[in-house]
Amino acid sequence: MLCMYLPNHAQKLSELPQKEREAYLIKKAKEIYKEKEWKKFYREFGKPKIKSFKVEGECSDSTDPFYTCKDGDIYYDVYFFYDESKEEMEEDYAAKVIIRDRDGKAVAIELGSTIGVVLRNKQGEVGR
Repeated sequence: MLCMYLPNHAQKLSELPQKEREAYLIKKAKEIYKEKEWKKFYREFGKPKIKSFKVEGECSDSTDPFYTCKDGDIYYDVYFFYDESKEEMEEDYAAKVIIRDRDGKAVAIELGSTIGVVLRNKQGEVGR
C-alpha cells in the first residue's frame, strides 16, 4: 500500500514517519538490487543500513545520479552487507542503492566491487 501511495501523491519521503520511510526505502532498494542485471550479485547479510544526506550545490551533469538536484535536496543510501568471513569486496558493503527523497525513485546502485551505475527510466531520465 505504501509503495502505491508515495508516487501517486508526490509526498517527500522525509515527510513520512520514520518507520514507514525506512520500510519503503528498504523495499525499493531490494527491488532495484534484485533486478536481473544485479541479481547474481545479490547478498543480504544482517539488516540493511540507511543513511541520509543533503546535497550541497546543484548538478547539471546529465551523467550524474544527482542530475537536476537542488541545493539542500535529500537522498538516502541503503546499504546491503555481506558475510566478510566468507568473501571479500573492495567496500564494506555488497551494494548501496541511492534513493531521492522528493519522489522515492532510485537514482543509482553501487556494488561492493566499486561498480556504480546511474539508473534511468525508459525515457532516459535519472530515477526509477
